[in-house]
Amino acid sequence: TFSLIFQPKTLSFSSTNPPTNKAPTTTKNYPWTWPWS
Repeated sequence: TFSLIFQPKTLSFSSTNPPTNKAPTTTKNYPWTWPWS
């Protein structure tokens, strides 16, 4: 479940943000992903 929820968010953000912004984006995803998990 963790990966299923995390991947769509990562793909969605990755499409909007360049790889350089992937790090800060991932940090933002963690707070969203933890409650789901």
